[in-house]
Amino acid sequence: MKSQMSKQYQTTIPSKIRKQLGVKPGNRLTWGVVKDALGVEYATLTPETNNTLKSLKGISEKMYKKSKGYLDSERNSWN
Repeated sequence: MKSQMSKQYQTTIPSKIRKQLGVKPGNRLTWGVVKDALGVEYATLTPETNNTLKSLKGISEKMYKKSKGYLDSERNSWN
């Protein structure tokens, strides 16, 4: 997903990402820059909601559903 930076350095968080993170109007956001093992820098965004754990609810389930086929094939290869 992409968004564009305005002349006032403002951008919009795409709705799919807002929903996944549980971000609501008035929530504070923490921005950062991270460098990966290859030296590539990228921006990070962390919502500061009233209940950060609640905002993370279900994230692992969504990730597992996407990787379930891969995990199953790897587990079957061990037998």
